[in-house]
Amino acid sequence: MLLLQPTGTEDHNGSPYMSMVENISAGSFRLDRAGSRRRRCRCHHHASPTGLGEVGDSPGWEKPIWEQIGSSFIQHYYQLLDNDRTQLAAIYIDASCLTWDGQQCQWKAAIVEKLSSLPFQKIQHSITAQDRQPTPESCIISTVVGQLKADEDLIMAFRQMFLFKNINDAWVCTNDMSRLALHNFG
Repeated sequence: MLLLQPTGTEDHNGSPYMSMVENISAGSFRLDRAGSRRRRCRCHHHASPTGLGEVGDSPGWEKPIWEQIGSSFIQHYYQLLDNDRTQLAAIYIDASCLTWDGQQCQWKAAIVEKLSSLPFQKIQHSITAQDRQPTPESCIISTVVGQLKADEDLIMAFRQMFLFKNINDAWVCTNDMSRLALHNFG
């Protein structure tokens, strides 16, 4: 799970600076109440409208919390997908949606069934790039581009988009869209 803890210093408004302590367990990520609305002063700007930090941090500043959460969630997701797909159930909720190469699933049980029944025994992902943005609804949208190797197949490019939402202090994936980047020039 992901936890935020005060660093012992405060901004000029008395709000504590927060640092993230990573402790990943069986799937979901959690933030303490104080961390869910981190504030940080920078050049006369205060908390962002999303409560997830600020866009455009200056060099030397730690990454905004939405960057840290998104990055850790992505790392955890691909670790589970590559090693034990059955554990992915912990990151989805009942209302989650998945689109896997054009095939759509809705509801946690259907998503777990789809991911567990993918036609490969082993898979390995290599992340080339990640981008994230906070949303006005205090969610995090994340895109991933990379390569994967399934069983003895050739290496293929893929792209994936996630929407993460904090529900009851746990970060979960509400939307997940993945597509192989196959090109047919024939």
